[in-house]
Amino acid sequence: MSLRNSYSAVLQLLRTEQGLTQAEMSGAVSQTHVSHLELARGSVTLDAASEIAAALNVQPASMLILALASHERRSAREMLQDCLTELEGLGLADRQLPVEPKAMETTATVEARRKRLAVQDLKAKGLTQAQAAKELGMAESTLRRLWHQTDQG
Repeated sequence: MSLRNSYSAVLQLLRTEQGLTQAEMSGAVSQTHVSHLELARGSVTLDAASEIAAALNVQPASMLILALASHERRSAREMLQDCLTELEGLGLADRQLPVEPKAMETTATVEARRKRLAVQDLKAKGLTQAQAAKELGMAESTLRRLWHQTDQG
């Protein structure tokens, strides 16, 4: 059984146990979308999952735990206990978490800095541009550009 099927079954279970029709659930998520999800014909986005959970008066995490428990043929309690143990092991169970990702440098930026520093290091050691290019296995035109850069650029 796929996780999509498990999510579909949980969505249908929660909706019917609350006596709601698909149309009554719709709001930010259309009745057609709810129907497609219950038929396992589509996947849910995080935003839609949050909206669906709100329409069912449950936490989005509760729906996901129920879907995962169904998928793995376990109880929700077992899943939650395993999750808590895992989060404690990671040191994240009681920690305030970021709400936005950090700006990360690209691999290309890191590599460019590494090359510039290597060139500047050989320059400081007194090598000529030709010697530095040979030692670094770098095209002389690239080395010349890096040779004249400062620490800021």
